[in-house]
Amino acid sequence: MKRTMNLVLALVLLAICFAFGARAEALEDYCGTWAADGAAVEIWTEDGEGQCRAVFVDDSGEAEIWQYGSCCRDESAPGLQCLSVTRTRERLDPLFDSLEELSWSMNDFATASLELSNGSLLFTDETMDAPIALTRLDDAPASERTRALAYLGKWSGEAGELWVEDHGVCCQFTVTVPVDEVTRHRWTYTCVYDAESGAMETKSISPLGIITLEADGTSEVEEYNDAELATFTLRDGGMIWSALDVGEAVLERAAE
Repeated sequence: MKRTMNLVLALVLLAICFAFGARAEALEDYCGTWAADGAAVEIWTEDGEGQCRAVFVDDSGEAEIWQYGSCCRDESAPGLQCLSVTRTRERLDPLFDSLEELSWSMNDFATASLELSNGSLLFTDETMDAPIALTRLDDAPASERTRALAYLGKWSGEAGELWVEDHGVCCQFTVTVPVDEVTRHRWTYTCVYDAESGAMETKSISPLGIITLEADGTSEVEEYNDAELATFTLRDGGMIWSALDVGEAVLERAAE
């Protein structure tokens, strides 16, 4: 249901962006990961369209994730306008070490404004009293949180493809591995940053998704996943994926 709603919404938002005179090249200045105390904002492009995801954490052990349906330039206003949002509250279940969704809501009419100012990103949403000033991740003070954020994004290598997504209380590493010309295996590691080892370490693993290319599209079934626990380490600009079933696989950042 969520997927269908988001697909319809994306088409509507794309039409709005064209009406606003959106310029894909203007998004480049905003793209990347931005950090502030208790907040992180990731901006990227997908099929030439801007995407924004804001994550907020505090001492409660829970995280708020705001995912916007589309971002574009409104020539009548400064900065970048991000339209529509799903708001999810999550926590890391202490018993099963898996990500638990506590609440979910969607607002088709909400907007957020992102504006560049003196090297910072000013982020505000209609639910906020004042903008938050965020710094590009490379320039942010070092902390366990910023070291975890450095893993975000798309990675690829001979072993497969990897998408790393921030959930505040953890990160999810979704791996897609080709089996043959029509079959792919996909699963997700839920990981937390370990300061002692300097690596992302697995807390739990999702069921295995077996994706099959068929004449009328793709089908996916889930089954028990016997994948080994893994660690992910940043090294020399790349990432090392270490697990008993894959050994050590080297991944590089994928082009946007």
